[in-house]
Amino acid sequence: MDRSVLFTPIKLKNITLPGRIVRAATEYFCASVDGHVAECEYTVYQSLGRQPLGMILTGNTCVSPEGRSNLWQNALWDDAYIPETRRIAEAAQACGVPAVMQLGHGGSRGEGNNGGLRVLTPDCMTIQDIKAVVHAFRDAALRAKQAGMRGVMLHCAHGFLLSQFFYPAYNHRTDRYGGSAENRFRIIREIMEAVKNACGDDYPLFIKINVTDVDKTDSYYTDLVTVLTTSSDLLDAVETSGWDAIENGVARRPYFIDVVRRLHNDVEVTLIEVGGFRDAHGMLSALQAGASAVSISRPLLREADFATRIRDTVDAVSKCKGCGFCLNPLDTTTMIRCPFAEK
Repeated sequence: MDRSVLFTPIKLKNITLPGRIVRAATEYFCASVDGHVAECEYTVYQSLGRQPLGMILTGNTCVSPEGRSNLWQNALWDDAYIPETRRIAEAAQACGVPAVMQLGHGGSRGEGNNGGLRVLTPDCMTIQDIKAVVHAFRDAALRAKQAGMRGVMLHCAHGFLLSQFFYPAYNHRTDRYGGSAENRFRIIREIMEAVKNACGDDYPLFIKINVTDVDKTDSYYTDLVTVLTTSSDLLDAVETSGWDAIENGVARRPYFIDVVRRLHNDVEVTLIEVGGFRDAHGMLSALQAGASAVSISRPLLREADFATRIRDTVDAVSKCKGCGFCLNPLDTTTMIRCPFAEK
C-alpha cells in the first residue's frame, strides 16, 4: 500500500474527509478560569488548517460546569462560548479541513477542578442527574453546530464519566443504567440520540472509546462489540483508544492495532485508530488492519508540518521523543507546549 492513500478522501456516513490522517483531540490546558479559549489556541488551529489533514478534532471541551476535568479546560456549557467556538471552526476550516468538536464530562475528575460543585460518578448519580448530563451534551452539540463545527465527538474513553459508565469496575448500578453491556452503555446511547434529535440525522457524530480494559479481558471486548453493533446506525466513525492510551518513550508500533484488526472483522462501523503513529509505515499498517483513518497528536506538537512531511518525504519519521512534557498545563510565561518543537 502506497503512502499516497493517506491523502485520498474517504466518505463516511455524513461527512467526507479529504485525507486519512486525523489530528487527534489535544487539550492545550490554557483556558481561562471560566473556561474561555486562550488567544494562543486560535493560532494553533490556523496552523493545523493549512496541513494536509483529513479532520481536526478539537481539545476535549466540557459540557457542564461540574464536569470540568482540569482547571484549564475549554467549555461549551453556555451560549457565551459560541463566538470563540466559531473562531476555532473558522481558523481550522479556512483551507477546507473539517473541524469536529470533542465534547466530554470529567465525572470523578471534576473533584478539585469544578469549583467545589458536586462530583458526579455512575454510582452516585440519580436518574435526574443522568438526564441533566444527556441534555448538557445535547445542548453543547447544538452550540457546536451553530458555531460551524462539522460534527461532534463524544469522549467515552480515558476514565471520564461516559467511560466510567461503561466499565463494570466503576458502575455498580442495579437499574437500567448498570449491569449488562447495553445498560452500561445506555447513557451514551441516549446522548447520541439526543444529539441527532437536536442537530439532525445528517449531522456527523463520532465517539472515542476504549477498546481495552485494564486487564484486556475478552468479556470487555465482547461487550464492546455488542454496543458498537447496536449503535452503528448513529455513528459516522469510532475512534479507538484504550486503557493504556499514553506511553512514554519512542513509540514502536500503533498501540491498538491488534484490537482494531479484531473489531474490523466483528463490527460494521468505521474505525479511526489513535496512538503510537510515528511514520507512514505504522499508519498504513493500521489501514491494512481495517482502520479507515489514523489519529495523531504528539507528532504534530513536535512538528506542526508532520503530515506534510509524511506526504512529501519518503521514510519520514516523527521526532517526538515521547517525553510527556506536553501532558502538563501550558506554561503561560514561556508558551512552550513541546520543548523540542520546531519553529
